[in-house]
Amino acid sequence: MQTSWRNKTQGNSHIAIKIAHGFTLIEMMAVMVLLGLLTGIIIPSFERWFESTEDRVAKTAIANSLQKLLTRSALLEQDFELTEKTVNSKMSDGEPAMQLPPGWSLAPEQSLKIWRSGKCDKSTINFTKKNSKIVLQIEEESCFVSTAAPHQQ
Repeated sequence: MQTSWRNKTQGNSHIAIKIAHGFTLIEMMAVMVLLGLLTGIIIPSFERWFESTEDRVAKTAIANSLQKLLTRSALLEQDFELTEKTVNSKMSDGEPAMQLPPGWSLAPEQSLKIWRSGKCDKSTINFTKKNSKIVLQIEEESCFVSTAAPHQQ
């Protein structure tokens, strides 16, 4: 910052006052370079964090939707086979079997047999979206749903 000094006389004493005239071009350029570097580092990290957060939210929503399907099948006393073609089909209550988050789908050639008794076959089900994959593992009989961390394909 460019400064100048002025002397003022007050009675018998001299007081020096520092007066600022603004920033130099070099100082402004240094600040712009630092802001550019910070932006280049922070924005990609924020995008990765946001995408991983979206995947975690989707994983939870899909697991909850699958658990709801298992419960509905037992309550409606309806056998159901979950496949790529039946994931959006309506059950006897008029609601779709599962409501997946936007962009997500059941991977091809996946199948889960759910019995009206509330039991199901042991299975591993994959859901995919563009560059992400969610793996849900379903235990036999109890139909407990466990999740694996989403990962890039």
